[in-house]
Amino acid sequence: MTSISSSLYFHMRTTMKSLKTLLVAILIGYSSMSVADGHGHPIFTPMEPKSMSGAFTKFVKAQSAFWQNGPFEPKIMYLMSLSAAAGMKCEYCIIATTGMAKKAGATDEEIKGAVMAAGIMALNSTMLYGNQFDLDKLKKMFSQ
Repeated sequence: MTSISSSLYFHMRTTMKSLKTLLVAILIGYSSMSVADGHGHPIFTPMEPKSMSGAFTKFVKAQSAFWQNGPFEPKIMYLMSLSAAAGMKCEYCIIATTGMAKKAGATDEEIKGAVMAAGIMALNSTMLYGNQFDLDKLKKMFSQ
């Protein structure tokens, strides 16, 4: 890579990182707000089919309460969500859940750990599935 292309690459990556940070800030702001006019969620309501009669919007708005009052502290809920998002390869979810996890106090090391857990699970699943490991044998190995 030439010094010009290296410099251009660096600036493009820096710009993309800044744009992603801005998007996360916007998503966090939207996910934690309720729309005063009662028309729903600013991101998801416009995507919801009218035939759903607002049911999806109501569910989306209830998610915040689940993360805040669920069975685990919010930081752990967001880290679990990040791990799932990484496993699903959902770029939108990764951006949003990383931002929410950081807002809830997650460290960079905890974020790396959540992503690594997703990778380890994917690798193990691929190895077991690809080698057609006997499912009943695995169930017996992990029974109590």
